[in-house]
Amino acid sequence: MKEKMPVHNNFFIKTFKNEVNTKDFIMGALPSGIVKRLDFSTLKIEDSCHIDERLRSHLSDFIIKIKTKDEEPVDIYFLFEHKSYKDTDILWQLLKYQFLMFEEDHNAERGFRTIIPIVFYHGRTKWNINRRFSDSMKVPKFFRKHVLDFEYFLYDTKHFDLKQNEQFGNNAYLLSVLSLMQNIKKMSDEKVRAFFRYVDKSDISGDKERIIVLVEYLIRTNEVEESKFYDIMKEELGNDGEDIMPTLVQKWIEQGIEQGIEQGIEKGIEQGIEQGIEKGREEGALLKAIETCKKLLLMGLAPSVVSDATGLPIKKVLEIKKELS
Repeated sequence: MKEKMPVHNNFFIKTFKNEVNTKDFIMGALPSGIVKRLDFSTLKIEDSCHIDERLRSHLSDFIIKIKTKDEEPVDIYFLFEHKSYKDTDILWQLLKYQFLMFEEDHNAERGFRTIIPIVFYHGRTKWNINRRFSDSMKVPKFFRKHVLDFEYFLYDTKHFDLKQNEQFGNNAYLLSVLSLMQNIKKMSDEKVRAFFRYVDKSDISGDKERIIVLVEYLIRTNEVEESKFYDIMKEELGNDGEDIMPTLVQKWIEQGIEQGIEQGIEKGIEQGIEQGIEKGREEGALLKAIETCKKLLLMGLAPSVVSDATGLPIKKVLEIKKELS
């Protein structure tokens, strides 16, 4: 069974473990008839500490608890499941997950929870998988009311449009996330420029931490020419773009170190694990620093700035600059 790509799943969880983002998403993605029945002041994000290890790589590991506006309010549990590919096992996964929750209720000797699954999909192919569990069985209509059944809500980013800003509570960060997840591997230079223009005019302009999260995901899910990307970011974001770049450079270096450590561990089977890790760390850091140094020099940054950003001696930076010339 396929596992989720960490880059997509981490970005998804980081976004929707924020209560404001989750509230605005539910209000914009679910039918209005359901939305108006929910008391969003009671919304709470709960970690699913009871998740079965077999499901841990396939589930987002959190649920949303919210009360209804009825005279006698009822707790509703929205189960969020994220997919970056068309997974034919979705109904089976959701069934198993709900079973674990019901089992917990049973063992605690309390009533079963009301669980509503929501599947968030941003894959490239059309999602044509059954949404109702009973549709996956050959059950005559007459008998359907006698068999176990549920139906999940599907949100497909293919239907997203930035013009839906009011629908999603004018939440610029959430809108940016949905746009990036919709345009994986499709961000042309013009789209990148339009994205930064949108960010610059929105309420997240100047919020360095959130912009870095968005930019890092954009870079890791698209084939971008980093020097051109930096120029576009600097032109559209001005000083904010220049402030963000050193942080991204550091992240790229850290990623290179991690890759080096992994390679070192593999070599360590023959050379000794500790020596392999240390060698991988050193080689990974140096190679990534040199690679980043070349990119920054090609962007036109001064050798002294490049030396500070990469940790390479100024003499080494000047040697690399001479090689590039």
